[in-house]
Amino acid sequence: MQVAILGAGGNMGRRISRSLQGNDDYKLRLVEPSERGWDLLKEMGLSVEDPGSALSGAEVVIFAVPDLIVREVAAETVPKLDAGTSMLFLDPAAIAANRIPRRDDVNCYVTHPTHPPLYSLLDESDADARRDFWGGGLARQAIVFAVGWGDGGPIANQVERLAATMFAPVTRSHRISVDQMAMLEPALSETLTNGCVSLIHEGLQRVIDAGVPKDAAQDFLMGHFQIGIAIIFEQLNWRLSAGAQMALEKAHSALFKDDWYRIFERDSIMESVRAITGGD
Repeated sequence: MQVAILGAGGNMGRRISRSLQGNDDYKLRLVEPSERGWDLLKEMGLSVEDPGSALSGAEVVIFAVPDLIVREVAAETVPKLDAGTSMLFLDPAAIAANRIPRRDDVNCYVTHPTHPPLYSLLDESDADARRDFWGGGLARQAIVFAVGWGDGGPIANQVERLAATMFAPVTRSHRISVDQMAMLEPALSETLTNGCVSLIHEGLQRVIDAGVPKDAAQDFLMGHFQIGIAIIFEQLNWRLSAGAQMALEKAHSALFKDDWYRIFERDSIMESVRAITGGD
């Protein structure tokens, strides 16, 4: 399969290039605009191609570019694609926000790694894999995959296998819709999860500023963070104490608006994906 990677010298571009490098099932055509990216790819034993030659005859074009510029990259790229080409995006925002020019003779797919799940890391036998929080090729993770438009059968299956190879080692692939993927990111993962974790980090700093020794505060927080997740997500056959349950109930009114869950409503998600991909 002829695979063109746009933005191959970036963090995600190098990650997937490294996974596909040397795989006889795929022939890579790397496109990278920056000299820094060229140097990083060269260190990996890879070289870049002219965009025109890279796109000509490409069966799959992977958009490994930042959300803020993906619309302009797509506007320039999509008209140049051969009929029958498949586009693969690494984030649902641009598709959900209708930033990508639609051609009925070009397939559009979206994939994203789940990143290694919290408790799955404990099962990794290698010490380095247990520290592979992002999913850099050592720890196992899942992926999500969606058909934006176009073929949902054999071609989609081939591109889904490519996506699993890109983010290997992969345990499973979840086939969902673009709208469902946008609920997972940005709404669930970036808006809710990162928002809550950021608030926890801010709380830690306030406790330290109030005079609690930093090491004591961090040890106490991280231990309770772990066991709280284990209990609430039913990873441990245990219950919160009566006092902890009371504190949890009070926390909702103290920390969250009554309608916080509106972040999952379509209008809120669309506002978020439009902002992520350049506003207006």
